[in-house]
Amino acid sequence: MAIRDIGSLRADIGSLRALAAGAIAAGSMLVMSGSAAFAADPAGVWMVADQSATIRIEPCADGYWGVIDWERQAGMDTKNPDPARRGRPLLGTPILIGMKPAEANEWQGKVYNPKDGSYYKASISLTNPDALKLEGCMWVFCGGETWTRVSGSARGTTGAGAQAREAHPHSVCPPQSPGTAQAPRRN
Repeated sequence: MAIRDIGSLRADIGSLRALAAGAIAAGSMLVMSGSAAFAADPAGVWMVADQSATIRIEPCADGYWGVIDWERQAGMDTKNPDPARRGRPLLGTPILIGMKPAEANEWQGKVYNPKDGSYYKASISLTNPDALKLEGCMWVFCGGETWTRVSGSARGTTGAGAQAREAHPHSVCPPQSPGTAQAPRRN
């Protein structure tokens, strides 16, 4: 009887090990599917932290680019270092430039700050599918803010450019030289 009990105990332990291994595998697949469901993609329209503007981000040939897509109050790019661009409307101005993958859920490139007309090294990262963290540094001073994904947003501005905007805006990607492929546009 003792021999049968040990054999049955070994069978039960084997079954428990198989059950545990199956549970671990299922848990791993659940975690990985959650990661896949949260596959990082910053493309879309994002409301800035102070809710004064939205930024439309698209994949381009040289990384993700983002432009001002809507403004609460129309503004002018008065401090641009390029005299030819100084004085243009802020609507449509590239803000995020050439954001390339750095690690999982993070891209690095440049950000243009129209308030001071300067470009800074910056990174964007998704803290969740609907929150994008922008961080930029000037020398040793760093700062950042979190933007919120906008769903079903209207294009245009409450400012002067509202009526001039097309129903389907042009790509945010910079013009490419002949022979350079552009990333497919997401709608």
